[in-house]
Amino acid sequence: MPVRRKAFVSLIAALLLQGNFSVAAETASESDLWFFVLVKSSNYSQSQDGELTLLNYHFFSELFGKEPGLIKSATLQRSGAQGELYTYVDRGESFYYEGGHYKTVEGVDAAHPNGSYHFNIALSSGETLAASLELSGPEGKTDIPAPIQIYLHQQGALVQPAHVDPQRDLRVSWSPYSNGGSDPNGIVDDMIFIVFQNCRGERIFHTGLPFKESNYMTYASTEAIVPAGRFEAGHSYAMFVEFPHRVDSVVVGSTPGFTSYATATYMDIDTTGQSKSECPDAAMPLDTGQTDRMDVEIH
Repeated sequence: MPVRRKAFVSLIAALLLQGNFSVAAETASESDLWFFVLVKSSNYSQSQDGELTLLNYHFFSELFGKEPGLIKSATLQRSGAQGELYTYVDRGESFYYEGGHYKTVEGVDAAHPNGSYHFNIALSSGETLAASLELSGPEGKTDIPAPIQIYLHQQGALVQPAHVDPQRDLRVSWSPYSNGGSDPNGIVDDMIFIVFQNCRGERIFHTGLPFKESNYMTYASTEAIVPAGRFEAGHSYAMFVEFPHRVDSVVVGSTPGFTSYATATYMDIDTTGQSKSECPDAAMPLDTGQTDRMDVEIH
């Protein structure tokens, strides 16, 4: 049976990294999943001069198995509704449900109303995980964090995204987390993700996922350091900073799950120096939120 509790007993404390990461946890359970999540989000693009442009509002859900093949199938449905039963797609590294991209928060709310959502996850072991989680902010409204502004620093000063020195550490900071806070259930605090991807679509830096990595960042973090040497000279990189704000959380047996309102800002950077390798002509999307690099319909 799903339980909510003050102490998530299947987690163990992990070390602090460089003072920028809060105490996180690792699962000690026998669960086949790292976690499952349902997200309603906004996505923005940040230009080289710092201007933010809204890309979309997005609704999706993802199930993170510890290995491919451990999840057999899964469905999602808004509890108490006679609407469609949504089926997840096996993407190898995860099971995924795509709920569409929308021009306005009213549009995503109309297509996927706030309320209780029911997960039913069938595992290859024969076990079934079932849980209902709330996705509803104060007074039932959607409570997505304020848009994120990204700042880059090298040698103690702001650096322009088009002039990043690949031979020096890059410090990434961001505007305040408008609704960040701790989880009253003691399962997962509001998170921050920072990801960089090279021009070939390979992720070269990721601050970590909760439950899976022991050093994921939370709302209390104020910066992240990308060590010197992660970037090639004369190349373009895509990045994002994301704030997933936990709405509800649960532990089903030994498997954690949560719902969140999130926002992400995408930005490109360019490194100085002479390139020693070629890049594809078209930039690849970082994920399904970056619709300006995808051929998708925005409703």
